[in-house]
Amino acid sequence: MKLNQSQIQDALLCGQAFVFDEINSTNAYLLEHYQTFEQGTVCLAETQTAGRGRRGRTWFSPESENLYFSILWHYKQEELDNLPALSLVVSLIIAEALQAQNVQDIQIKWPNDVYYQGKKMGGILIETKANREGIHLVIGIGLNLGMAQVDEKIVTQAWSDLSQYHFDRNKLVCDLVQALQKNMKIYPLVGFSHYQERWQTFNIFQNQAVKLIANDHEIHGISRGINEQGELVLEQNGELNTFAIGEMSLRSE
Repeated sequence: MKLNQSQIQDALLCGQAFVFDEINSTNAYLLEHYQTFEQGTVCLAETQTAGRGRRGRTWFSPESENLYFSILWHYKQEELDNLPALSLVVSLIIAEALQAQNVQDIQIKWPNDVYYQGKKMGGILIETKANREGIHLVIGIGLNLGMAQVDEKIVTQAWSDLSQYHFDRNKLVCDLVQALQKNMKIYPLVGFSHYQERWQTFNIFQNQAVKLIANDHEIHGISRGINEQGELVLEQNGELNTFAIGEMSLRSE
């Protein structure tokens, strides 16, 4: 069933819903219009011709199989003192929403990936614009719901989908957007510490040996979760060290 713009619009707590059969990137569309679209506006597409992931990667976007959507949110500069940890909040809300739909074996990989049965099922890309009015965020989300096959030149890691659950994409995206809008609103009031313990329950690498790949070097240690700022905590030679969210990738040893 195709995405239904009016159904999604009715579910929004604020903003407008835009649904496209094809678009270059849902994130790019909202970034182009961030100064004129109101808070909470959502862009969805059946397929993307230039979908983006973190670190400049391409997001594989086959037609009408998965969910590709972005949300625009406006914050005043003084409201948002921990922007990087917001990707952790978004991944947590997605994981909890899927768990509420009886999806078992959902995990989160720091800082922004959602896993199912130990393989990547979804990702998050947050892009920002700033001006005198504040910080404007576009939160892009891609979830594999029923991906028959992939282009192995684009998808180079183990992947999973939720095809066995036969989701109604409209109902699922309505539930997700409502939950995300609620939490985007309260995040500046409660901070990341409000979510830390819940996030840890989904941590795919909790107490496991991992390597953190940053540029051309690797950092090794035992994952001990995250702290109240959303920073990765690694045990190295008996000491606990923290690493801020940035252009790096976390892998199992």
